[in-house]
Amino acid sequence: MTRVRLAILALALAAPSVLAQTRLELAGRLYERAAIAAQLAPIPAQFEQGLEGYRGKVPDEAIAALVDAGRKSFAEEALRGEIVADIAKTMKAEDIRKTLDWLDGLTGRRVTLAEAGAAADIGGEAMRAWLESDKGKAHRPQRDKMISELIRTTRSVEIGAGFIEATSLGIAVGMDATQPVEKRIGVAGLRARLRQAMPPARLRADVAAMLPPMYAYVYRDVSDADLAQYVKFSGSPLGSRYSEAVAGALAGALLRASVRVGEKMPAVPEKKQI
Repeated sequence: MTRVRLAILALALAAPSVLAQTRLELAGRLYERAAIAAQLAPIPAQFEQGLEGYRGKVPDEAIAALVDAGRKSFAEEALRGEIVADIAKTMKAEDIRKTLDWLDGLTGRRVTLAEAGAAADIGGEAMRAWLESDKGKAHRPQRDKMISELIRTTRSVEIGAGFIEATSLGIAVGMDATQPVEKRIGVAGLRARLRQAMPPARLRADVAAMLPPMYAYVYRDVSDADLAQYVKFSGSPLGSRYSEAVAGALAGALLRASVRVGEKMPAVPEKKQI
């Protein structure tokens, strides 16, 4: 075999891995440009907050272990690699490049900055104060319509419900891990119980009701023109593929994180046979 043929063969064999690496690098840039890290950062604190109702009912050391397991499992740095890998598998390289172009534009930068800046305020005092102020109470039909459309096109209801389901499952899995092995329900059983206690349709209806005022706060400083451009992008075929990829990547990573909570809990000593 000639050297030329060997070189061609080597390039052909290397091409798939090179393309995969390129797409992974692009997905990593997309993760950064979309400020996904800022949106994930509050989850460990939300997980801990979800444990407040168990204090006094569960030993303090178990609560402390759960808080630690949740903090590690839902940490942004623990989720990042999985999310980036899933986006790289789902989106074509060209789609990622085009999405990056939009995010790097002036409108993309402004809306992303608004999302990142408000992520830590969601449900907090600053947001409540704004919603109670005259600005938060102002009725703006056209803007409300754009926000409603943005919620739909970015799959925000599904993402929000996924966050709640994942943290709830993580708490349940962690609690289950405090039981002796023979008394544990397991992830599948816990998911079934959670669906009974928190039916998916009802949860999504609740999230859909919460999002409009929340988004009004998030984009409060974004102009109507920028918001309209954001809605146009997110409703486009490219924007739809991007939203679907991110929503799927988040759902998968958060589900795996909830399972890891149980894996990070201290082992329960086995009962000695008498």
